[in-house]
Amino acid sequence: MLPPTVSCRACSSTCSLQALAAAHPVFRSTRIRPSFLATCRHALSPDSRRSFHSTPERFSTSRSPRISYRVAVSSSGKGRRFHPLKNAYNFNPSTSNVIGVTKDKNPSTRRRGRPDSGEDAFFVSRVGSGEHAGSEDAVAFAVADGVGGWTESRVDPADFSHGLCGYMADTALAWDEPADKLRPKQLLQTGYDQIVADPAVKAGGSTASVGVALPDGRVELANLGDSGSVLLRRAAVHHYSIPQTHGFNTPYQLSIIPPRMRAQASVFGGAFLEDFPRDAVVTNVQMQHGDVLMLATDGVFDNLNNQDILKLVTSRMILTGAWTAAPDIAVSVSDSLAALTVPGGLAETFYPPSSSDFTSKGGSNELSKRLETTLTLQSLLAASIAGEAKLASVDFRRDGPFAKEAQRYYPGDYYRGGKVDDICALVLVAVDESPAGCSGSE
Repeated sequence: MLPPTVSCRACSSTCSLQALAAAHPVFRSTRIRPSFLATCRHALSPDSRRSFHSTPERFSTSRSPRISYRVAVSSSGKGRRFHPLKNAYNFNPSTSNVIGVTKDKNPSTRRRGRPDSGEDAFFVSRVGSGEHAGSEDAVAFAVADGVGGWTESRVDPADFSHGLCGYMADTALAWDEPADKLRPKQLLQTGYDQIVADPAVKAGGSTASVGVALPDGRVELANLGDSGSVLLRRAAVHHYSIPQTHGFNTPYQLSIIPPRMRAQASVFGGAFLEDFPRDAVVTNVQMQHGDVLMLATDGVFDNLNNQDILKLVTSRMILTGAWTAAPDIAVSVSDSLAALTVPGGLAETFYPPSSSDFTSKGGSNELSKRLETTLTLQSLLAASIAGEAKLASVDFRRDGPFAKEAQRYYPGDYYRGGKVDDICALVLVAVDESPAGCSGSE
């Protein structure tokens, strides 16, 4: 929701709170069905004594799960309006092998085809052609954040981050070995080598968080810099990454440094930050039915902490019925989880929009169509995280994680509120499609 009375710091003339609220007809006028609200009130009643905690492993060793990953991304460029439907991208491997990148070889056309993510970039793709056993449901994915400091040298940071994601996507799609042989650090290294060799990218830098997810639930993540990941399991934080930084607001970063700039730095005794894919931290997690994995750039993590993300995701999962909860009973995964992750799966949760949502002719029909084709459980989660981070970034009364760090390192500077930045949130929902995996918790 976007309450019109909240005062905030506008990041530009197009990003005032009024403009943001006007861009959210779905959040403003689409109504939740009373049956779902009643369920949530009961599940999240203050009388409930259950506290959120880690839950035992769902899968026994007697069988192997077959996990399908339902993926969506929501992003917003700095200073631009955010719309939860228009700024959401669902990955559907039956219709497209990759999202987030363009195949055009012309640099100008590639720039025009980029998603609305500013200097942030992302991709989600299949791994190979699925010819190898167990590779048909494997996915590769990443988020990257172009280092904005390069603008001072008249370099567009988006060229590096988007190019890096494009080359990683190409590598994943061209993979001709079993999917479990593809490692995210290897994917990052290949993408970095190709962007360095690209004559169209003269300079720049980026952080990156890369992952490869296999159909048996194994997910390997490689993180370089202050982009990162959070794994949520039935209302508990199961894993979160630690940002890599050289100092305050100075993350690890891949870079292309022109020889001329190197020479100038050596003359004046300076140096450039230059990290490499080998410096990325690798983490392995085992995803289970109903788990939610989020990868995001620092536009999210500078404005929302892990508990903010947990509360937001938990409320959406219980509201839609993907997770179920009752007083003194552990949160479990609903039998309807798989149905909620397909287009139109949330139709029972929301009333159809009214004709006043759009003033233009056919606007209501357009919104209804977007709700049916774009709104899925995973896109709702991604858009909710990105939208909340967007709100927090322009709210000067709410100190986010970046503000608290700034106050700790520079107590003399009066830094308050959020941090305006590009925002990108990538969400995976794990669905067990094995015969014994479609029931709730054991």
